[in-house]
Amino acid sequence: MPRFDAVIFDMDGTLIEQRVDFASIRRELGISDGVGILEALAEMPDDLQRKASEVLLAYELRAAEDAKLKDGASLVLQRIADAHLPTALLTRNAQEVMEMILRRFDLRFDIAWSRSAGGVKPAPDGVLRACAELGVSPDRTACVGDFHYDILAAQQAGAVSILLADAEMPDFADEADYVISRLAELLDILEL
Repeated sequence: MPRFDAVIFDMDGTLIEQRVDFASIRRELGISDGVGILEALAEMPDDLQRKASEVLLAYELRAAEDAKLKDGASLVLQRIADAHLPTALLTRNAQEVMEMILRRFDLRFDIAWSRSAGGVKPAPDGVLRACAELGVSPDRTACVGDFHYDILAAQQAGAVSILLADAEMPDFADEADYVISRLAELLDILEL
C-alpha cells in the first residue's frame, strides 16, 4: 500500500524559482515586516486595497516572466504522475500568475488554486478542501512547501508537512514533519 494518497504542492520556492521583491513591495505599500502582505491588504480600505493589489500583481507578473523551474521538479512531478497519485497546487499567487506559470512550464495538477480560491495559507482551508475534492484523508496527504505558512497549513489540516529548505535552514524547520534540501529527495519520502 502506498504511503500517501495525494501530494499538495506550493508553487513559488517549491516548484518554481522566482524572485519576487517582497522588500520593495512592503516599502511601496507601507507594510511592516512580520505581517503577511495578503493579510495586510485584507485590512486596507477598499480603494486602497484595489490600488495595492494592482501593485502586488505587477510585481508578481514581472517575477513570473523570469521564473525558472526548480531542479528536479519535472522528474518529481513525472514520477508522481506515473504512480497515479493525485496532486494539487495551492499558491498565494494571483490567478493570472499561476496560470502563466502552469502554461509556461506545462505543469498539470488535478487541482490548481490561487489566492482567489480563498482559504489561503497559513489557514488549513485550502488543504482540507483539496483533500475533500481529491477524495483523500489529510493524514495520508503530503504537503510540500518552502515557507512557514505551508507548514502551518499542513499541520492545522492534519496533513504531513514537508519543508523544502534548499537555501538556508529557516528557524521554523523543526516544525515540519520532514525537511529536504533538494526537491528530488521528496521521492524517497513518497517511496516512489
